Amino acid sequence: MRRATGVLRLRPLAAEFVGAQLGDERLNRRLERMADQLSETAAESFPKALADESQLEAAYRFFGNDRVKPEAVLEPHFASSAKRAAARPRVLVIHDTTEFEFGGESEREGLGRLLRPGQGFFGHFSLAVEATKTHAPLGLLALETIFRHGAAIPRRKRKKKHHLGESARWVRGVEAAEAQLADSVRAIHLMDREGDSFSILTSLEEKSRDYVIRSNHDRVLAGVEEQTHLRTVARGTAPVIEREVSLSYRPHIPGPKGKRHPARDARVARLTFAATRVALPRTSTANGKGPKTMFVNVVHVLEPEPPRGDVPVEWFLLTSLPVATPKQITYVVDCYRARWMIEEYFKALKTGCQYERRQLTTSRRLLNALAVLAPTAWRLLLLRHLARHQPERPARDALTPSHLAVLRAVSKTPLPRRPSVRDALLAVARLGGHVRANGEPGWLILARGFRDLLLLERGWSAGRSGKK
Repeated sequence: MRRATGVLRLRPLAAEFVGAQLGDERLNRRLERMADQLSETAAESFPKALADESQLEAAYRFFGNDRVKPEAVLEPHFASSAKRAAARPRVLVIHDTTEFEFGGESEREGLGRLLRPGQGFFGHFSLAVEATKTHAPLGLLALETIFRHGAAIPRRKRKKKHHLGESARWVRGVEAAEAQLADSVRAIHLMDREGDSFSILTSLEEKSRDYVIRSNHDRVLAGVEEQTHLRTVARGTAPVIEREVSLSYRPHIPGPKGKRHPARDARVARLTFAATRVALPRTSTANGKGPKTMFVNVVHVLEPEPPRGDVPVEWFLLTSLPVATPKQITYVVDCYRARWMIEEYFKALKTGCQYERRQLTTSRRLLNALAVLAPTAWRLLLLRHLARHQPERPARDALTPSHLAVLRAVSKTPLPRRPSVRDALLAVARLGGHVRANGEPGWLILARGFRDLLLLERGWSAGRSGKK
């Protein structure tokens, strides 16, 4: 059987929900209609995004309906993501957790405590992207939500079971993603430092899962005469590659995350790559499970001469992938660099879709809204990806004919006769207030532009129907 070409195209968002089994055909149709209504007004509140009071009331009833389950809403999108992945022999699956905080003085039913004072929950996402240089987003394969309802346990009083409970979400995310993917697709699972656990590593190894995980623990190694640590061995391995890499600007982030990711200016960094193989001893947190020793490959990435006052780039990457040649080592690093795509996805969800500003009053309603907005955020991410990495593709791959007709009529800068995806995206961004001198349009600007485009399209369509 011939493999599909795998060309990514933007289709109506409702297509990501076709086949949802919500127990009532009317609910299924409501989901598809609401998805298309919200897809281009993602940054607006529900009262502004939906056309009239009857549609708004129907949306609120949908989010609060006992028969509507987030898993059922998302299942067609997961299946569509897997179908897109099936056109590729290998994909990257990025796993990460983000915090959702909801403001307001009143307490919302069912929400839990966060890392700081506030109310909300955590979402653990598994995002599939192409294993290519541009890492095109293919969609979500899994999503798990975590609520912390009990009181916080002081660190000194925590037991092993307290640590292992939530960390198991990483393994569940891997297995949920693998269950969606076709047998012909080989996945490489990417995790940040929170995924560095002996239990997670052994689970991946036992099922022959490929992975690249950033090391968090400077473990004492097994099989050496003297007490030797992982980072000492990695730093002592001779570099075999040198490469210049563009680093993006990073603002100051308050709290513990800011210590792990200090602020920096955008710059071009000279990095060296080295690789070795080490034996890791079983840790106490593994509770006696798994082998006493496991072997992993380690890739060391270092910026040997950072600018004065800047923290050097340094990664220790644990991987199952081969590292015998410079090309293989480079591939491991390039895989891990794709992890930034899930950070962009979170921005699309939180800023582009304004999820944390939703005024829904219960966790049930918020979770159902998340299930609708999560694929919406992926679609925004894909649109921007196409504009940046395949800018010459025809605009019809991203927008409908009526969208393009409206843009042609209202754009201050005339659209070319055959506009590209990038031409269309910049025209949408200008509707949202983007100034080209300010660089690439952000998520909020794009969302505002789509809102205005939809409003203009409604007037345009009404005018055309009135002439008939």
